[in-house]
Amino acid sequence: MLRLLPPLAAVLIAAELAHVLNLTAGLGAHPWWAAKVIWLGALPGLALALAAWRLQLPRWLAAAGFAGFAAGAYTVASAGKTRFAASYAEDLLAGQFWYFGWIAVCALAAAALATVARPSAQTR
Repeated sequence: MLRLLPPLAAVLIAAELAHVLNLTAGLGAHPWWAAKVIWLGALPGLALALAAWRLQLPRWLAAAGFAGFAAGAYTVASAGKTRFAASYAEDLLAGQFWYFGWIAVCALAAAALATVARPSAQTR
């Protein structure tokens, strides 16, 4: 159980720092829900990291995979934002891609961070 504390602490500290710095809004999330997506993604991200750890995936592979998928989710969120704005807020599907894309970005970033922060096999 104590092995779960470093990834949990890393994700919570990073999420609070991103919240205080308003990082997601600066990167393109809507200002009304920029802080919310951080916290909506943190717990699923921890669960993803725990699943990768339980599956005994190599740390580098899991972290690189989570980071790569986070970049893909950012692309989806950005495209959703562009289409939503171009439609004068009438394309609801694009708005959902924008919103849920940002939740996915935050979840996958949290998973990558938790994977990097987990204790190594030598500390068991």
